[in-house]
Amino acid sequence: MVSSKAWNRRLALAGGTALAATGGYFALRGPSGNAVHHKITDARTLLRGNVAEPETLDPTQSSGTQENEIIGDLMIGLMTHDAACKAIPGMATRWETSGDGLTWTFYLREALWSDGTPVTAEDFVFSWQRLVDPATASSYAYFLHLVKNGAPITASKMPTTALGVAAIDARTLRVQLEHPAPYLLELLTHTTTYPLPRHVVTAKEKEWARPGNYVGNGAFILKEWIPNDHVLVEKNPRFYDAANVALERVYFYPTTDYAAALRRFRVGELDFQDRLPVQKIDWIRKNIPQTIHPVPTLITEIIGVNHKRKPFDDVRVREAINLALNREVITERVLRNGEVPAYNLVPPGIANYQGGLAYDFKSLNYSQRIARAQSLMRAAGFGESRRVRTTYMIRSTAPGAGRAVAAAVQQMLAQVFIDITITPNDMQVFYPAIQEHDFDIAQAGWAADFSDASNFLDLFRTGGGNNWGEYSNHVFDVALDAAQREINITHRAERLAQAEAIFLKDHVAMPLWFWVSLNLTWPYIKGLEANPLDYHRSRWISIDQAARVKQFS
Repeated sequence: MVSSKAWNRRLALAGGTALAATGGYFALRGPSGNAVHHKITDARTLLRGNVAEPETLDPTQSSGTQENEIIGDLMIGLMTHDAACKAIPGMATRWETSGDGLTWTFYLREALWSDGTPVTAEDFVFSWQRLVDPATASSYAYFLHLVKNGAPITASKMPTTALGVAAIDARTLRVQLEHPAPYLLELLTHTTTYPLPRHVVTAKEKEWARPGNYVGNGAFILKEWIPNDHVLVEKNPRFYDAANVALERVYFYPTTDYAAALRRFRVGELDFQDRLPVQKIDWIRKNIPQTIHPVPTLITEIIGVNHKRKPFDDVRVREAINLALNREVITERVLRNGEVPAYNLVPPGIANYQGGLAYDFKSLNYSQRIARAQSLMRAAGFGESRRVRTTYMIRSTAPGAGRAVAAAVQQMLAQVFIDITITPNDMQVFYPAIQEHDFDIAQAGWAADFSDASNFLDLFRTGGGNNWGEYSNHVFDVALDAAQREINITHRAERLAQAEAIFLKDHVAMPLWFWVSLNLTWPYIKGLEANPLDYHRSRWISIDQAARVKQFS
């Protein structure tokens, strides 16, 4: 995802976290008792709390936010993000587009991999072919279905060499699309579209993304990865903009227990923590209000159901669940951070989209909604004497909020004859389970990969890599296809809104709330800007060391 003038004193908090003086260094002791040592005067080391343990640092295989933040420090794509998370040139310095919007030509800067090998257009060709290769089994392969032949390649109907991407020369990449994509530059900021060092990947295969083998083209180099402890990245002297990178090293700590992370943050063991414990929000507002700056983000919290399992294949049951969820109670009484109740899928603030509600039950009061939900459940064959008994899988991160929300959902669904057993799992179990469709009901969130409504709606395409509930509706797919073929951006938004209307009418999943950023940042951290995507690349960050020392004096 630190120091003090009073080196001779111990600063202890409940839970055993302590800052202990050790001569010329300070020891950071966490709940486990382990110590990490850094120089007192080190103004170029950033300590980041990073949600969870990454599953992989291979851009083609990654899927989680906790991986995105690290990979975004190690790799740069054709496009990248500035500090405010706006798309800016990365490996590409300029580009041209054909009149029909189907052919893009990117001109690459002179750049080196961290081992000194030149970054070339062939590295992009190799990476993109690997992404759509069925043998790779990437959940993000559908991202390149907009590239010519991407979908049939993923379906094993064509060879990977048929993908519409070609290296004209070492620094010119040509991309042919299936349909116009006005959002293409935004999409190309995503980690799965990054180049790979083909000379390393072909030699090391699956082991290439480990410390000692990892070669990147970003601002930092992978130095160390101690599972469930930390990932250490260090400044890459061969990065094309290295002169403007202030930090020398960044520690990413998996902080699945947000309450423990808050304790570490309070004593300087973390400079930045991605996600705060919402059950402590009143204490934070009273004692360290300068550390929180919530802004709306492009993240929708969702309850998903498995459409392949009964009774969730019945739209009446899905609608009953949707009606029973009291979003205002959850956001105003449980979360209390300014989250917005969600009655549609696509969050407000998404680029070039207005959306709208085709099935708006907000006009009903809650008792009316419960009555309608009970009627639907009875029509589906359920009632007091025949209740649905099922499991509700949640992420065990943020135990206070996650379980409190789950408990509220449990009570709400009990009113409509659905009894759920809450099953918390850590991210290493939770996400593989939903990817493999091994759940009845699950609460998950989706953070925008780029600012476009299709990024949310495409989740529910038939056969999509992230279509966790295996929803399938030909009419919905056709509506999305029509939007993708539309060149006019206004008409495209209208087509996407039609697709979202189908989603809402079919009660495909149950949006709960739209997130606000829930990070903790000490004011001595400079260059870390709150933004709708909630990504924060370390290359833009610096530390006011005098203010840091003063903070913990």
